[in-house]
Amino acid sequence: MVKRIGSMAWRVEVGADGQLFALGVRTDTGREYEVLLGTADSTPILSDLLNEIARVHRGLPPRVFAPDAGPHHPRSVPLQPLATRIEDHGGQPVLALDFGGTILKVQIDPAALQRDLAAYQASR
Repeated sequence: MVKRIGSMAWRVEVGADGQLFALGVRTDTGREYEVLLGTADSTPILSDLLNEIARVHRGLPPRVFAPDAGPHHPRSVPLQPLATRIEDHGGQPVLALDFGGTILKVQIDPAALQRDLAAYQASR
């Protein structure tokens, strides 16, 4: 699968056995980089990246996207994990999203989640 934004492009490949992931990125200068990730290291890399993004954006005003950019882009679709479950992590509920080789764990606030689900149901 190859995606392109402007002159930048990236390619994602997953080995047939699910053991190796390759991410190729071509920059504006034309240089191409390839990052190989094993199944074991994919989760910490993704978690570290998202934690750093959240840390940086915590002190900034909420991000506003143009009508056709970011999550509003027509090709931006929700991810569908293979399995979803709730786990306990230090007494806090955690939503575990299993994508096969990667499990993304997201800490949740049950009360806020129930409020948001109720608001979603009311809007339909």
